[in-house]
Amino acid sequence: MGSVRTLEDMDAAHEEEVVRDLNGLTISALGEVVTSTIPPWDLLLPDERATHVCRSFLREVHSHRADLTVRSYAYDLQRWFRFLAAVDVKWEDATSTEVTDFFVWMKHAKKSNGNQNKRTRDPRISRNAITGKPYVGDSFSQSTMDHNETVLFLFYEFLRRKGHILYNPVLRGRPEDGRSHAHHNPLQKRRRSRQASNRQGSRPKRLPRSIPDDHFEAFFEALGNDRDRALVSMYVSSGARPSEVLNLDVGDINLPDGIITVTRKGGNVQDVPISWDAVSWYRIYQGAVGHTAPSDPAWRTLRGKPRRLSPDALRAMFKRANRKNGTNWTPHDLRHTAATRMLADGTPPRTVQEVLGHATLETLEVYTVPRLDDMVAAVRATRDRTPEITSAVKPLPYDTDDLDILFGGAGR
Repeated sequence: MGSVRTLEDMDAAHEEEVVRDLNGLTISALGEVVTSTIPPWDLLLPDERATHVCRSFLREVHSHRADLTVRSYAYDLQRWFRFLAAVDVKWEDATSTEVTDFFVWMKHAKKSNGNQNKRTRDPRISRNAITGKPYVGDSFSQSTMDHNETVLFLFYEFLRRKGHILYNPVLRGRPEDGRSHAHHNPLQKRRRSRQASNRQGSRPKRLPRSIPDDHFEAFFEALGNDRDRALVSMYVSSGARPSEVLNLDVGDINLPDGIITVTRKGGNVQDVPISWDAVSWYRIYQGAVGHTAPSDPAWRTLRGKPRRLSPDALRAMFKRANRKNGTNWTPHDLRHTAATRMLADGTPPRTVQEVLGHATLETLEVYTVPRLDDMVAAVRATRDRTPEITSAVKPLPYDTDDLDILFGGAGR
């Protein structure tokens, strides 16, 4: 266990607190997130003690979170340690001032990976004109900052429980005495806790975006090979998550019955039906790559030594197809498309919930919100109806003698 600061040290640190200049702050490429066994992702830092505490924290996270969640936690910690190195503060000496400066820096910083689409589009355009989906920007989103705040809070709570530090520098909305609802009247309703001091506030919830049928056909035609067509067909018919389909082995795909066995986020194993169209495309792909053992990966690279298809390769596949159509669809959009199609075709919501692996039925409510193009088509169908064209009124064939009598003709 490292040095534990006393309350006197903490008070002295607050007295010496200065306003840090964050302009032009240089963030070095400190640390590396690598794959491991336990935990599945590890953060390697120059400081061995920092590496050890991060590994212990990620191991604890792995006990009740999915593998990809551990990965996201590791990258958030990496961003935090890089910032601490830039401001020359040790992780055990960080105070609420460093935490606040960190999120101020995130608001103005640019992500290291940049915007992948900035060379092919006008940077002033934030949304794709065809899909209506926002482009991935250069700046950190509010959800990323809030996720990072949660990770830091849990990380320092872990350190406090283990005795590495005395208090958590990530402040949450609590009374000054540290006791939430300290003077609460049990006969009155509890008030909602105040918002965490470093969270970014409320924001509109983004609805899932499914792919309309005509756009899906164009996207499917833009795919470059039978493997990609089989993969997309399996996604859009099963509604499984991208990682669930990528992690399939050959033995997990029951082609005669049209069923795949996926491992859900929580580790549960579930059988999910796929369409016969997906079965046909997978047979074509399997025939091209040759027969494989049940333990071999179901999706493999087509170049070089065959290996399991990675998430980066999947994103590259989508990027190639999107570039041909000028769109920005993602693999997760196929899951939303599957849910929207099942509900539109009359599939019972309870069945859709089971297929998608949702914990509650209320989650499906977001899929019942109509798309903008559907609303436009419905409104135009009712308000922009073409009026019926009636034939011009023709004069009745009056007799000339009758008109002379009526109006006093020339003979009178």
